[in-house]
Order: sequence, then structure tokens, then C-alpha cells
Amino acid sequence: MSKNIRCDINGVPYSYPSLELENAEIAKICQEISTNYEKYKGRDFIMHRSKDLDRNWCIYYVEIRGYGDYNIIEKYFD
Repeated sequence: MSKNIRCDINGVPYSYPSLELENAEIAKICQEISTNYEKYKGRDFIMHRSKDLDRNWCIYYVEIRGYGDYNIIEKYFD
């Protein structure tokens, strides 16, 4: 898993490089965060616990710039 720098929806680079994950895993985690956005609203960084595509429990560290604007920066197996 390598890392690369992405920009948010306003074209501003994120503070940390993005973790390179499969598109399906990114979509799954981002959808879960969006579903629970009220819980995360106003925070710059969160820890989100979920199962990855292999059904392993993981903790994802995510930079948030607004609804639907997420940057997954780390993944740890729980």
C-alpha cells in the first residue's frame, strides 16, 4: 500500500498523503462515514471502525473536510 497526495473538492491538498486502497474499499468506508456524518461533523480527523473487504475488523484514520470530502490516511487491523 503506497501513499499519494490528493486534493479536496476545493482543490486544496489534504494535510496527509492518502492511503492507496481498492476503490471498493474506499467507497465502502466513505459511504459509512457519510451515513454517520452527523456524528463526525465539525471534526478534522476521525477514527472509523469497520470491516475491510476481507471481513477483518480495522480502524481507519480519516481526514475530513466536509460531507463527502474524506481522505483515508491509515488503516490498522483491530
